[in-house]
Amino acid sequence: MLFDSTFLIHASGQRGRKARGEAERFLQAHLDAPLYTSRICWAEFAEGCATPADVQTGLRLFTVVEIDENIAWTASRIARDLRTTGRPIGDNDTWIAATALAFGLPLISRNTRHFSRVPGLHVLDY
Repeated sequence: MLFDSTFLIHASGQRGRKARGEAERFLQAHLDAPLYTSRICWAEFAEGCATPADVQTGLRLFTVVEIDENIAWTASRIARDLRTTGRPIGDNDTWIAATALAFGLPLISRNTRHFSRVPGLHVLDY
């Protein structure tokens, strides 16, 4: 599973107890699943942290997927396809979706409005 930045922020408690509890319950229900996040989500999460050590601590359970040529190609196809249909999503969301698609991972996100526009992307809300 690939976790987006909103989930990471909620799991860390940066948005309050209720959001943290929802994220923790989702993690508890999926204890056997490998936990991934993208470098883009890492950067979005880092905006709310004071130091690199805080980022490391907050994301200790997650393996960060680096952007490679396959992800970049997938992102270019998503951006092109959504632009031609008049339904683009933000650049960061395009990269996040591309990471999930390139690795065949479901995306865990509350932003189903944007991500549901990406053909083939399996999005799970929590």
